[in-house]
Amino acid sequence: MLQFLYRHRDEGAIAFGHSKKAIRPPEGISRRDWLGAVAQLAEYGLIDWKPTEDRSGRGLLEGFASISESGIKVIETGCEPPIRIIFDRDRRTTATKPSQPVTAARAAEQAGVTEAMEKVIAAIEQARVSEQEKNEARSLLRRLLTGRAAAKVLGAAARSLRAKYLAE
Repeated sequence: MLQFLYRHRDEGAIAFGHSKKAIRPPEGISRRDWLGAVAQLAEYGLIDWKPTEDRSGRGLLEGFASISESGIKVIETGCEPPIRIIFDRDRRTTATKPSQPVTAARAAEQAGVTEAMEKVIAAIEQARVSEQEKNEARSLLRRLLTGRAAAKVLGAAARSLRAKYLAE
């Protein structure tokens, strides 16, 4: 994705998300993982991200991305990026800092909690309640995911969950 944005850097910001103008993910990568990678690259400053209003009311990630100066430096100099994005067999996107390797047990715990949070978010979206009640639930989840406990348990996944599903 970073290489794609580098190749198209002269075209300005490129649409990502669920709109008809958005760049589709490469074959074999789900839209969810693709957008998760966008969120993580933005989180680590490798791309500039400008979110747009989600008109669906479901908190979907939508916006425009362009490669940042840090991203250009990574591509042009071949220096080590601050994260590695890996698509594993389960199609879960994970980001790790090279200087702080994640143990297998910790990664499994994070993946389990992340999956549980995604199920809660999906249940809220499918619940037969008013939009106001859904918005209240989303707001509570946003607050939960910005707390220290969530950061400690989920690491970068807490920010990714907020960006993918609970963008304001």
